[in-house]
Amino acid sequence: MQDLPRPGDLVALDPDECVSLMEHAPWVRVGFISDGAPHVLPVNHLFYDDAIFFRTAPGSKLGTAAAGDRVAVEADGGDEATRVGWSVVAHGQTAIVTDAALEERLFAQSFEPWALPDDRNFWVRIEVTSITGRRIVRA
Repeated sequence: MQDLPRPGDLVALDPDECVSLMEHAPWVRVGFISDGAPHVLPVNHLFYDDAIFFRTAPGSKLGTAAAGDRVAVEADGGDEATRVGWSVVAHGQTAIVTDAALEERLFAQSFEPWALPDDRNFWVRIEVTSITGRRIVRA
């Protein structure tokens, strides 16, 4: 018999709930290594076809790191008043989208970068290889 979680316990989320939470988060943070140093940058994103996509500018730090690197992607949310929250982390391999048909499908989605959309003219795909999450419970 499994004990019920106690207030403040961290409870693992199933993969489908992790995907749903990340998919509906307004932004995620992408962690990567560039020039030998770790970086974490926020991006608004699109969860599409079992992958995470975002747009970025040529020559950007994130764009440079996107050429085949492994990254971590994190999203979280919570309520300070009730002290309930969740965190989801996905790991994956990046690639710059070069397939014209895929680009066309992505541009047809209801998505626009928050930062200078006209400057963010290429897509980065993160092929998710693992996704895990946990929730802090109070009841």
